[in-house]
Amino acid sequence: MKARKSSAVWIFLGALLVAVAVVGLVSTRNPDAFRSRYRMDYALDQFILFCVNWWIPSGIIGVPMFLISLILSLIREKNSP
Repeated sequence: MKARKSSAVWIFLGALLVAVAVVGLVSTRNPDAFRSRYRMDYALDQFILFCVNWWIPSGIIGVPMFLISLILSLIREKNSP
């Protein structure tokens, strides 16, 4: 029996790209949505900046990748004995 790649990797990558797109979209519309008022967090600020810069391409790639891999995974599970 041939070993086939799991589609869980593609589902995870798609979900990760969708999450980046959502954080970028929310941060673009409301810059203080994920920031605390009295505390500075450099790592969070860098992640938000990354999401703001890349939310459109990650949404364009991530949403179809997630949906297609999820649908293919469900079809494979349905057809497997």
